[in-house]
Amino acid sequence: EHFLPQGPFARLPLPPTAEHPYRSAIVWAEATRRAERFYALDEAAFANAIMQRLGDDVGRAVPVGRRWIYPLSAQYAQRYTAPRLALAGDSAHGLHPIAGQGLNVGFKDIIALSALLETRFASGGDLGGADLLARYQRQVRPHNMAIMAACDGLERLFGNDNPLLRFGRDLGLGVMSRLPGLRRTFVKKAMGL
Repeated sequence: EHFLPQGPFARLPLPPTAEHPYRSAIVWAEATRRAERFYALDEAAFANAIMQRLGDDVGRAVPVGRRWIYPLSAQYAQRYTAPRLALAGDSAHGLHPIAGQGLNVGFKDIIALSALLETRFASGGDLGGADLLARYQRQVRPHNMAIMAACDGLERLFGNDNPLLRFGRDLGLGVMSRLPGLRRTFVKKAMGL
């Protein structure tokens, strides 16, 4: 993932095919007007724009498949539960794609809900009981809101070309690169561990 002033640009590896053994999906955040201009480019110009962001260490980009453009917004449910209903993953929250945290947070929702359901099932209790659902919401929603705020903060920090913010950002990244323990902790948190 590259953090650019216009927004993050990420390459997400995909399973290979016979025709395309080194496939990746691209997540590319831009301001609306710039996104529309890039979206309208022909294949060669679009490939060049991708290569400007990727660098030359990955070979030549050949766009395949359909392009999608849509507005990004953080979304969250006020409540994760209703009578005999629990929301998890993208039905409960939509995060900015920066750092790929949406999938991790969704997995944590499922893990927490599964653990509660397994315990309740083992004791023969009501799997849709209001107490179980309330416990699930208390367990996951505060963490999810903190991750949502962190992703929003990262997007604002890295999506900004203000010289003072850029200096602070570069200083922080430099410190992290010199302190392996801090870097490992940050990476573990980013991985949802």
